[in-house]
Amino acid sequence: MTEQSDPTLQWQRNKHSLLVDIGLAAVFFVAGSLSDDLALPALITAGAGLGVVVAQRFVKVDLLGGLALFGVLTLLVSAGLALAFQDDWAVKMRSTLLGGFIALLMAGDAFFNNGGYFGARLLRYMPEPLDARRLTLGMAILGLVSALANWAVASWLSKAMWLYYTSFGDLVLSILLMVWVLRYARLEPVPGDP
Repeated sequence: MTEQSDPTLQWQRNKHSLLVDIGLAAVFFVAGSLSDDLALPALITAGAGLGVVVAQRFVKVDLLGGLALFGVLTLLVSAGLALAFQDDWAVKMRSTLLGGFIALLMAGDAFFNNGGYFGARLLRYMPEPLDARRLTLGMAILGLVSALANWAVASWLSKAMWLYYTSFGDLVLSILLMVWVLRYARLEPVPGDP
């Protein structure tokens, strides 16, 4: 069994970066719950994310593997929006903007390059053979649905509900969508699928 197909080895390799992701989300949630606005929590969490980047230089475990580095980049975008606009709405729209941007990148790769850029890179982390074009197209749909869901929650629900959603609900939605993406992108048909 290779390391790529052994879930125990994958967990050992990725657990620290997953814990960093969860920890940064918790910092944002707590800071956002204690603050009247979202600009300060965005700045605090971005600072914590930069602290992780600095800490990575001094520890042997991979703190930024997987999606943790992407998480830090989204925190910096959020902090930049908070500084530029000094508005809670701008901070709330971070996920909508990034989801839409990712959807465009992935769709472009799927339609114009058959998944040759992003799809090929994502395939390195997948435990089974997948079609690169279908994977990037699925990721484009995931990004678009996530962007629209964040916009809807930010528009129609309270700040407290948005905090719960962005800290926890968005993760659940992304996991469910990712399961669908992986099924959609499989090279071999799944028994029971049409």
